[in-house]
Amino acid sequence: MRQSLTVGVVFALLAMARPASAQRSALIPAAVQDALVNEISGDISFEHIRWFTHYHRPMGGGEGFEAVAKYVEQKARAYGLEDVRVVRQKSRTPSWSPRLGELTLTEPYVRRLAFTPEVALSLADYSRPTQIASAELVDVGAGTSDADYAGKDVAGKVVLATGSLAAAMNEAVWKRGALGLIYFTTLRRDQQDQVPWTRIPVQNSEKTKNGTFAFVLSQREGLRLRGELVAAKTPYTVRARVESEFHEPYSQALVEAVIKGTTIHDQDIVLTGHLQEERFSANDDASGCANVLEIARAMKRMIDDGRLPRPRRDIRFWWVDEISAPEQYFADQPAERAQFLANINQDMVGAKQSVGSRVQFVTRPPASRASVLGDVVESIVESLVQGNTAYLSAGQARQSLQAGVTPSGGSVATDEQQYSNAVLARLGTRERYDARVVAFHNNTDHQVFNMATIGIPGVTFTNWPDDYIHSTDDDLWQMDATQLKRNAVAVASAAWVLANAGDGDAYALAGEIVGRGLARIGRDTTAALALARSSPTPDVRRRALTLVRESAAREQRTVASLGRLTPGADAAVIAAAIKQLPTPEAAEARVRALLEPAFAEATAGRPVENASTAEAAGATRVPTLVDNVQGFLDNREKLQRPRALHPLMAYEVLNFVDGRRSYADIYRAVSAEADAAGAWYYGVVTAEDVTAYLDSAVKAGIVTVVDR
Repeated sequence: MRQSLTVGVVFALLAMARPASAQRSALIPAAVQDALVNEISGDISFEHIRWFTHYHRPMGGGEGFEAVAKYVEQKARAYGLEDVRVVRQKSRTPSWSPRLGELTLTEPYVRRLAFTPEVALSLADYSRPTQIASAELVDVGAGTSDADYAGKDVAGKVVLATGSLAAAMNEAVWKRGALGLIYFTTLRRDQQDQVPWTRIPVQNSEKTKNGTFAFVLSQREGLRLRGELVAAKTPYTVRARVESEFHEPYSQALVEAVIKGTTIHDQDIVLTGHLQEERFSANDDASGCANVLEIARAMKRMIDDGRLPRPRRDIRFWWVDEISAPEQYFADQPAERAQFLANINQDMVGAKQSVGSRVQFVTRPPASRASVLGDVVESIVESLVQGNTAYLSAGQARQSLQAGVTPSGGSVATDEQQYSNAVLARLGTRERYDARVVAFHNNTDHQVFNMATIGIPGVTFTNWPDDYIHSTDDDLWQMDATQLKRNAVAVASAAWVLANAGDGDAYALAGEIVGRGLARIGRDTTAALALARSSPTPDVRRRALTLVRESAAREQRTVASLGRLTPGADAAVIAAAIKQLPTPEAAEARVRALLEPAFAEATAGRPVENASTAEAAGATRVPTLVDNVQGFLDNREKLQRPRALHPLMAYEVLNFVDGRRSYADIYRAVSAEADAAGAWYYGVVTAEDVTAYLDSAVKAGIVTVVDR
């Protein structure tokens, strides 16, 4: 009893005393992080990117992908990493290699329009070999409807189109006998010299006709050519040549390397980046792959030199074919799902932030995967932001020090030093670190780990917005070695904390979760009250109360996740931490007390928050996932998502299926997650949409349902 009281007091103090704006995370020793900062090099990452950008690598199995995979494998071996291997896999995506694409205007004058040795993206992916000595060029506008071809004969000709390449291929080539396409976009008037990365369909839907070819022009070049065609008095003709190859069977791969832990070999931390993308793809995702490689090099060198202890857990490094390779890995080896503790993904982490006003976003795990991972990453990222942002008062504090050192242990700041704990590359900028931790999103590799049938907490570092993604502008000129280094330090630090955490770290980790959890519950309470005020109806009030209940439940699950990370810790540590958080019932009662007077006045009496018909009907239906990873991947195409249900919330609907929660429970959990972020972020979730989506999953063979 006395021990429990002592533990409770400790956690109460930790929750209150955690520094909200520390320039160093309390979770990692200063000496360890300083060592990581000294060894990790954004400039080395930049040099890896320089190498990657030589290759057009749009999908696994192609020659460009194989080249970069081989580079990573060779570097991993040279760095002394363990268990380096290339995991070969089947693929649903065609394996295709472009060799040459050349398009020349031949009449009424000669002008080369596209040449892949100059601009690889000027040939659309999946273009097939062709040799056209001369063909007339016809402008068909968008080229996607019958009206675009009225009065025009395109058979045996090449068409200039600005609409969807799939639709233009169907209308011009497959329906009307055109030879191929020349494409440019009219959508990006602010990026007229950008050549976008695009592709044509491999075959028509009946698989009776193959795609032919498409060349891609910049908007400026396309508009110039269109203008000439409008004014032309004689036909324009072109010469086209394509050399390419489809590889059978379709394949993909991931490259893996390991730093082995000392004692725990079934709680791996895996760091990911994806190899496939277009040339140049400096940021997306050569930056992430380069950083994973640099983190691996730095950690292994420091371990070998004795500057860093070998971690307790294994750290894996994966360079993958985005999303599809990790999915296939778990489909081929479903038992491996139990092998992983957490995933940290890097996808677009090298942006020069002053170019395009980009922000380095870092996601938390989704509510369905509430985990200590989120708080470890958030603590470290926030400390780096604080240490690499210029503050007037902080600068004055440094200047006032007379002892020769700053509170962080560095030298006294000069007038030129803006940051209290600067992390800078030698050849990078001195721009601030604008990084923000946000509610989860998908569209990159961490989504595989969080996925319903996998169930491993994952987060991603992804900058946004990006006006240069998937185009010729995603090149070295907009990369910053300093931002590469900061993100690599953040990821390496978080991986080190997780890989080394033991029972002695339970207090610090639980204190971090409690402090941040109370702050999140506070924000969710504010959101709930604002939601209730927005529309004083029983239905909205019910959503508000659900929001705070689920918020408290989520934070309790986050604390409970410590049980796997520190399994030998006294259960009193986790129990005491949970006691510092309000129970779901207490959280609801507090908000209900605040809402009662307002709602009683607005509704002329005490409102009754009855469940909707769909929610009430779902209270007895309990879904369970069919434990078949390959089956999940095969059958998800059959899912029918209600139009109003945000794709990320549909993803969470399946993630919350655990054989215990009912349809109604899942609705409440997902609805609260959406309401916590706001309708502008995830939309509004209804019980009807959740029911429809789960019923669709039943029909697809992804879940089964029993009545409780």
